[in-house]
Amino acid sequence: MSEGWFPLLAAIAAMTLLRGLGMALAWRLPPGHPAIAWAAAVSEAALSAWVVLALLSPGPWPLAARLAGAAIALATFMATGRRLLPGLATGLLAIWVVDALLR
Repeated sequence: MSEGWFPLLAAIAAMTLLRGLGMALAWRLPPGHPAIAWAAAVSEAALSAWVVLALLSPGPWPLAARLAGAAIALATFMATGRRLLPGLATGLLAIWVVDALLR
């Protein structure tokens, strides 16, 4: 696997792990409990940090592909009611497509 994908996949794994932990705790805690809110906030912050790193770090993809992916990911995120997974998926797809078109 190319080294450029590892940080993003690690962030997705961390977010999924923390979300899963939050869901496991949700069976025992009320929905408004601070631990649930903390787990959700930390998972989204970790993902956001890795996405920023993926956009700004020099990688195998040109800046135009990364910026196009970010724009499409943000648009999808907003259009789907602030859902992270569809935004990430379309953003990654956009990076691949723009990169292929530029080569």
